[in-house]
Amino acid sequence: MIELWELGGRDGRRYSLFSWRTRMALRHKGLEFETHPVRMSDKAAIAFSGGKTVPVLKDGERVVRDSWSIAEHLEDRYPDKPSLFGGATGRGLARTFNSWVDRAVVPAMMPAIVADIFERIDPADEKYFRTMFEGFLKCTLEEARGRSGDALARLRRVLEPMQAVLKRQAFVSGEAPAYGDYILFSVMQWARITSLQELFDKSEPVSLWRERILGLYDGFARNVTTA
Repeated sequence: MIELWELGGRDGRRYSLFSWRTRMALRHKGLEFETHPVRMSDKAAIAFSGGKTVPVLKDGERVVRDSWSIAEHLEDRYPDKPSLFGGATGRGLARTFNSWVDRAVVPAMMPAIVADIFERIDPADEKYFRTMFEGFLKCTLEEARGRSGDALARLRRVLEPMQAVLKRQAFVSGEAPAYGDYILFSVMQWARITSLQELFDKSEPVSLWRERILGLYDGFARNVTTA
């Protein structure tokens, strides 16, 4: 039995971008799993993992935390299932891409949608969320919303290289999706679940690619509660 602990928001939302990397990796591998929603402020619920953040995966007796470590675990534990990386070189490139997305795309997306996220988290997390994210942003959530136009412009600049890549190939990973796609998609799904803002024109390469990912695995990522 595989179990996944992830953030739970209003109306059953699973809004953690890092959890979505794990969710898509599990579907890619064709593995069934059960999920446990956790409030952002409820560290006791995942204390068994030895950490304070989700996702947390329990695979039999093995407990793994951090989305990248989980992806590596799934690749190594289930080598007979479709590969997430396509070999050692692909794993290294995916690790590099993972770092770029976390350090460039996530910080660009967060101020654009943070006020929207706040409206869709578990109400019990509101004080915790506001304190944490206003500390990151050095402004109130309301001020961040007022600056969202500038934040979206910055996000678009950051993603220009991906627009160019996805104009020439169907997926981040090439002809077929792999973990690199799920890394970037997790940020788009984060916005889709929490924000009504249209980030891109529907004809743009990133939007068309997102639609292809949403169609995978019988619409697994499409058929969820969104904003």
